[in-house]
Amino acid sequence: MSPKTSNLRIAVLITCFNRREKTLACLRRLALQQIPPNHRLQVYLVDDGCTDGTREAVEDEFPDVRLLRGTGSLYWAGGMRFAWTEAAKDQPDYFLLLNDDTEIQPDAVFTLLQITSTPQARVIAVAAIADPTTGNVIYGAYRNGITGNLPDDDSKDHCHTFNANCVLVPAAVHRELGILDQAYTHGMADHDYGYSASKADINIVQSRQTLGTCPPNCKKGTWQDVSLPRRRRWELVCRPNGLLWRDWLTYCRRHLSWKWPIYFAGPYLRILLKK
Repeated sequence: MSPKTSNLRIAVLITCFNRREKTLACLRRLALQQIPPNHRLQVYLVDDGCTDGTREAVEDEFPDVRLLRGTGSLYWAGGMRFAWTEAAKDQPDYFLLLNDDTEIQPDAVFTLLQITSTPQARVIAVAAIADPTTGNVIYGAYRNGITGNLPDDDSKDHCHTFNANCVLVPAAVHRELGILDQAYTHGMADHDYGYSASKADINIVQSRQTLGTCPPNCKKGTWQDVSLPRRRRWELVCRPNGLLWRDWLTYCRRHLSWKWPIYFAGPYLRILLKK
């Protein structure tokens, strides 16, 4: 089924911090989208205290982008909540969650619109995103904790959660679930939203083909870098963009069954044990 072609508005939600060239590349790819007639994309971009000229470059090249000034301490989840809250005031038909390090193909938005089919659908459409070097799918929807597989039949359409590199949320789902949970500072908010959707019997469907690329997250220099001294890894894990214990505790208790205490303790014990 093709999406309707009249008066549909798609709010694109992005947050950024000091990744000017990646942010601009993301917006350039977005500008190439081949969307149906009378569909309109409106970008809501949170500048969370950029000091590398991102804001000025975006204003110069993309004057129609609605730039929102963050506090400098929103991080990913906070920035996306800010963008989502502002976009919701305009009552769009869809919300497109997009990471600024993700470059989508010209047919990406159209393909996701075909999956949802209507703003009233209880369906979240997830783009399969590939590693630009290997071509392997590394971000997208998850089934039983596994990502990287493209669905090849209808029985594999329903997934359990997702990475929000490029995800289309219809207005009906937004009305039911709201925005990303306040419990999360940086990561995990997208997975939490996906699991909440699954528990509410909202279908999560991944595209049958890759719709963009994004480099994999690098562990070097993070709390997961086993070459760093234990003290340094502990400092990094306690940062907002590390693995804050309150955020991780919430996630584990909600989504990791009766074994959640084991999962919760695992990352911190591995640091203490130098693993």
